[in-house]
Amino acid sequence: MNIPRELASGLSEKALRFLPVVLAGMAIGAAACGGIDSSSSKQGDSSNDAGLAYDAGSFPLGAYSGCQWLLTGGTFESASSPATLTLAPICGASGCTSSSMVASFQSGQTTTTFTLRATSDSSATLSGPGQGFSGEWAFCGGGAIQLDGGGVAIADPAPTEATLSMTFAELTVDQGVAFLQLEGPVVDIQGSPGCNPDGPPSAGLSALLVCDVSSGNGVGHAQATTTTSRFVTGAYDCNSTADSVVSYQGEEDGSTIGGSGTLTLTANGPSLEAVYSGDANASGTLDFVVTSDSSANPVSGQTITVGCGAFDPTTSMQVNAPTPGEVTAAALTTDGTSLYLTFLSKTSGGACPDQTASTVLVCTPKG
Repeated sequence: MNIPRELASGLSEKALRFLPVVLAGMAIGAAACGGIDSSSSKQGDSSNDAGLAYDAGSFPLGAYSGCQWLLTGGTFESASSPATLTLAPICGASGCTSSSMVASFQSGQTTTTFTLRATSDSSATLSGPGQGFSGEWAFCGGGAIQLDGGGVAIADPAPTEATLSMTFAELTVDQGVAFLQLEGPVVDIQGSPGCNPDGPPSAGLSALLVCDVSSGNGVGHAQATTTTSRFVTGAYDCNSTADSVVSYQGEEDGSTIGGSGTLTLTANGPSLEAVYSGDANASGTLDFVVTSDSSANPVSGQTITVGCGAFDPTTSMQVNAPTPGEVTAAALTTDGTSLYLTFLSKTSGGACPDQTASTVLVCTPKG
């Protein structure tokens, strides 16, 4: 399968990389029973949320650069060009409101635009169904297709970028970092699922975009509201990917490591506690405030134990030392079935000084 290449570059100091995986046959946008009492003003449907718009007067609009794709699992591939996600208000005859916004993503020669609706001061969701995200998910066309009745026709004159037909999109902003989780089937220029024989499965693809350089437009505010959320408490099996860069005696080294563990999610009103264990990449407890029915922001000032993923340049040996890391930004989202927990961390001193890392957990319910 072809995967996106025109993405942000030069983020070694932020420890963000391009990390793709396709989830075949995953449940997309499914409503789940057992949700908790939390922080949205509406409940989810196949286009995320339905209901009245949140009056997000303090939503951190503006440009977010330093973007990288962290797609769930699979092979590692470096990015090749700068990318920016820009959030702008939608204006009408009566003026502008940040409760409805236009999101524009630009990477190299690729530009895609879609609309979002704020669900809190730090979260937003798709404003409606039928929206697409064009990109190098795959290249479709350039070959012959079999017609009904036995005829043959040229599909497309040349290979064309495919489109992710979004059934779920959740934007979370924390500490000036934008986390955009996308789900949906990949379709060709004619709207047909997949790009056979070289393309992602039609069952669906899950994509995570992280943009960690803000234009100074705010950091997002983790403020709870009160309604039913789609977060389901209980135990989850998780796959993790941690990408890190460490500075050691004037030199830098980096690594990307996969792992697995167990996450237990518990609720206390509009708050969530995520306890993660059994994984060398990360372990510990993170507390979140639910800011919409599909997203949650971390409580500030938290630490978590992370693995030191780099080699010691003086010995050429891998450090492999669990190290306390400061959580500098994070987001927890759900599509009603799967959990996506992403956090950026920084260590200082000890066996793994000056390491920055991005860690992604993709979790499904046990049993």
